[in-house]
Amino acid sequence: MSPPTRAGRGPLWSDTGSISVEAAVLVPVVLFVGLLIVAGARVSSAQQAVDNAASAAARAASIARSPAAAQHAGTLVARERLGREGMSCDEFSVSVDASQIALGRPGQVRAIVECRVALSDLGLPVPEGTRTITSSFTSFADPYRGIP
Repeated sequence: MSPPTRAGRGPLWSDTGSISVEAAVLVPVVLFVGLLIVAGARVSSAQQAVDNAASAAARAASIARSPAAAQHAGTLVARERLGREGMSCDEFSVSVDASQIALGRPGQVRAIVECRVALSDLGLPVPEGTRTITSSFTSFADPYRGIP
């Protein structure tokens, strides 16, 4: 069965212009989904880098001889590790709890690394335009480290 026609001028309705309407509706949706994928990949990559930095900071701090040296070593190693992995944090902080370490005594060191990752350049409706990524890691200190 064929569509109804006007007197010698073709069908009463046509598909002319429907591609334009579909494109006008679908292109923004496809772009938004693509930006969500990019944002997810950026946050996932940042989480992995911060996890690696926290574990490296805790290991470096666990071989230090004093709590002050542990804080310094943990911060230095975390900053170096994030830099090596290409992470640029808007804000960066490392907290090392090395209160349990002392030479000749077992203990543990806990490192917490926080990194604020910018998402505002993607144009997504993210509060404050950033996402804070946090990771912590605990490493046990060798009681015989540094003892000849």
